[in-house]
Amino acid sequence: MRQNAKKICSVLFSATVVAISGLAHAQQDFDREKAANAIAASEAFKDCHIGINNWDACNWAIYTGRWNSIAAYWGSPAVHPEPDSLKGNPVGYWLYKEKAYLQLSPAEILILSEAGRTASKDWKHVTAPGREADSPQSTFERWDVPLATKKFVAITNVVRGRRMEIQFAEVHYRWVYSLTLLGTELFKNERIPSTGRNVGGWIAPAELTGIDLNKTYDAKVTFVLQHESWRLQPDCKTVDACD
Repeated sequence: MRQNAKKICSVLFSATVVAISGLAHAQQDFDREKAANAIAASEAFKDCHIGINNWDACNWAIYTGRWNSIAAYWGSPAVHPEPDSLKGNPVGYWLYKEKAYLQLSPAEILILSEAGRTASKDWKHVTAPGREADSPQSTFERWDVPLATKKFVAITNVVRGRRMEIQFAEVHYRWVYSLTLLGTELFKNERIPSTGRNVGGWIAPAELTGIDLNKTYDAKVTFVLQHESWRLQPDCKTVDACD
């Protein structure tokens, strides 16, 4: 009996050692490069909504269609449209005046020019906020014009732990804004014409978009070990490791 007990204890001790070794091995195997790629590729990272109003800093919305339907979205009265009517949406006015991507038709319809239709292949086309367009022929259309993206810089720290029998890694990282080609052209202007949102009739692109090109931002996410693989948990719903 005593010999059998020794064998059982030996087996249990070995299993414990293997488990501890496995834990250490799993934590040592956390790959920062893979984690960085997973973060940069995630939808949560690409999302640029900021502030209490959930403002999208990376994309600028413009509207096309019959002026009496879209005037309010341009910050202008629904009267006969004039070029200055577009200044209520300063980036939209810049796209109209400087890039010639928009044009006003005699029938009081704001449409994309030929150059605008070519450029819009890189824009997101929606009929109304939050709804993708079903048809390019709608009389009320919204276009989300990409001005910037979020660019991953580096992981600065990884804090590993265990909660609720789940291993997790809290990953701290840094990111910056990176302008698109169109955004770069826009930001070359220190000021662009504007009405109703400032004093003096001019406003800087950074004031409109909230994009600070001189700032490095800090953020953090959580990874959990599942099926011997570290998986990003952008919403922190799987484990109580984000509180």
